[in-house]
Formats: sequence, structure tokens, C-alpha cells
Amino acid sequence: MDNFAALIYGLVQGATEYLPVSSSAHLAILPHVLGEKDPGLAFDVFLHVGTLLATAVYFYKDWLLILKNPLPRTLPAGMDSSTHLSWVHLIVGTLPAVIAGFLLNHWIQDHTRSLWVMGVTLPLFGIILWWVDRKAPSEKTLKQATIKDLFVVGCVQAISLVPGVSRSGSTMTAARMLGFSRPDSARISFLLSLPITLGAIVYESRHWNEIVESLNGWSPILIGMGSALLFGALAIHFLIKLLGRMGFAVFAVYRTVLGMVLLLRG
Repeated sequence: MDNFAALIYGLVQGATEYLPVSSSAHLAILPHVLGEKDPGLAFDVFLHVGTLLATAVYFYKDWLLILKNPLPRTLPAGMDSSTHLSWVHLIVGTLPAVIAGFLLNHWIQDHTRSLWVMGVTLPLFGIILWWVDRKAPSEKTLKQATIKDLFVVGCVQAISLVPGVSRSGSTMTAARMLGFSRPDSARISFLLSLPITLGAIVYESRHWNEIVESLNGWSPILIGMGSALLFGALAIHFLIKLLGRMGFAVFAVYRTVLGMVLLLRG
């Protein structure tokens, strides 16, 4: 992989990781667009390092607060904060996807990175997100999030291991279904992205030497990570601003059109 291709991969990863359009689907489609061999899920993990850093930097105040509060509801009375999530919330919300990934990782990599699978999952889960967003109330705030809420969101997040479902889209759908506002649903999704991404990075670290050799060194990896970091931070900022004004219809339309194109090509 040359440095320009790595830059494009990072741009696509950063721009689509937080938008409910499925970064895994776009990364699987990209080799067909660029006319290159699919670098596989292992290289995708390196790109996720960049978006992990974007999450850590953009929400650093939330992470400092969470680090100080390992147990639920331990914030001092009257403290004003953007989140009351704790370590326990994030662990419960992450475990379902970790278990599913451990059991199904190889099967998913071998059988679901095809155009026809993504041609179905992209429109299907985009329409579900749009429908849930229209019907669900917006009564709950992040400060009201319970362990049960995070478990439900975590179980739905596990489905996103299949390309085209979208981790951010599935978690926002679950949070909206539970009654959280759009911005708070997005915030839950973003905060949950760090532990699950960190787990994937640790899991794939045993293959790092082989990946580096296959990509002709660290240069394309570092460029891809830096690009993902930059465009990931921009995507977070864009989506939070957007959801304060409108819903998810534009993403549902985009996913449906892209899915139809993939089905026609497949």
C-alpha cells in the first residue's frame, strides 16, 4: 500500500466511524474503488487507533470524570457534568460485542465482507434507525443512563460486527429506542467506541509484525492513523452539531442508495 492510499483509507475511516453509515462497509468497498487488494480487518484495526485517539481527545473531560468514578452514581451531589457514566456502565456496554467478536471474528471476516451482504445491511439498518428515531421519545438524558440501558445498547452493538450494520448507527438506534435524545444517543455511542476499539487493537496486536511487513513498513500505517484521527475528530464535531438540528433521515437515504448500488454491482 502506498502512502496516498493509506491517506484515503484513513480519511474514509475517520469520516465514517462516527457517522451512522458503517465504516467497516466503506473500508470493505474501498479496495474495489481503488483497484487494490483488500488489506483486511487487521489493517482496519490500525486505522481504528486513529479514531480511538480522536474519541479520547474530543471527550477528554468525560474520560477524566469516568476515570475518577469506577462505580455507578458516585459523582458528588450537585456536580454538573455532561455524563454520569462509570467504568461499570462501559464494561457492561462493551462485553456483548467482545464475546461476539471472540466467538465469531473469523467467520465474520471470511463470510460477511461481500458486496451483497453490505447491500442488504446498509439500507435495512439505516431504515430501522430512521424509523426508531421518528417514533421514540426523547425524554432521557445521559445522566439517567442505567446499567440495564448500557447492556441493551451493548447487545445491539454486537450486531455491528457484520459490515454494513454500523457500530455507531446500531448503538444510536438502541439509545434512541430507550428514549435518549439524539445528542445523548450519539454521546453514548462515541464513549462506547473507545473500550471496544481498544479491545480490538489489543486482540489484533499479535499480528502487527505481519501487517507492517505486508504494507511495506510503518509509513502507510502512521499516515492512515493520522488521517483517521483528524477526520474522526471533524466527524464527531459535525454529527453532534447536526443532531441538534435534524434527525437521521439523510443517513438512511444515503445508506439505501449505497446499498442499491452494491446490490446492482454484486
